[in-house]
Formats: sequence, structure tokens, C-alpha cells
Amino acid sequence: MQLTEVLEVLLKAEDKAGEMREEAEREAKVILQKAYDKFARDQEARLNSAREEARAHVESAKHATEMEAQHVAELALVAREKMREHFDRSAPKLVAGMTEKIALEYAAHGRV
Repeated sequence: MQLTEVLEVLLKAEDKAGEMREEAEREAKVILQKAYDKFARDQEARLNSAREEARAHVESAKHATEMEAQHVAELALVAREKMREHFDRSAPKLVAGMTEKIALEYAAHGRV
């Protein structure tokens, strides 16, 4: 083998190595881009999942609050009805007692 042949083989090998390196760089860029894209999709999916979970928690809390408010309103109605019944039972006796007391006081003043 002559020196020119050796140089020609070396130059071809260098060119082939350069092509292989460029191809490896292109493949690496494609792999990196795919990894970045997958990460972005996964991150977006996690964010969407977290949003949905938060929305579900808010809806659940809202429903629980509405149910609690309805229960408090029902208890207030029951309490109001009990107060009215108590008033209906007690008022006539109180009025009669006050009337009797006032009548006795007037009667006592009239005798003086």
C-alpha cells in the first residue's frame, strides 16, 4: 500500500466519522426534542389532573356548605316554630296574670 492510498483511506475514514458524528448529533437532537415534548405533555396532564381534582374538591365543599346551610335553615324553622308554640301556650296566662295584677292594683287604689 502506498502513502497516497493510506492517506485516501484515512481521509475517507475521517469523512465517514464526521458523517457518523453529524448523524449522531441529529439523532440526539431528535431524542432530546422527543423527551422535552413528552415531559411537556406529562406536565400538562399532571396540571390538568390537579385542576380537575381541585375543581372536584371545590364542588364537594360547595355542596357540603349548601347542605349545611339548608340544615341550619331547617333548624331555625323548627326553633321558630317551638318559640311560637311556647308563646301561644304562655301568652294567654301571662296576659291574664298581668291583667289580674293591674286590676288588683287599680282596685287597691280605688279603696284608698
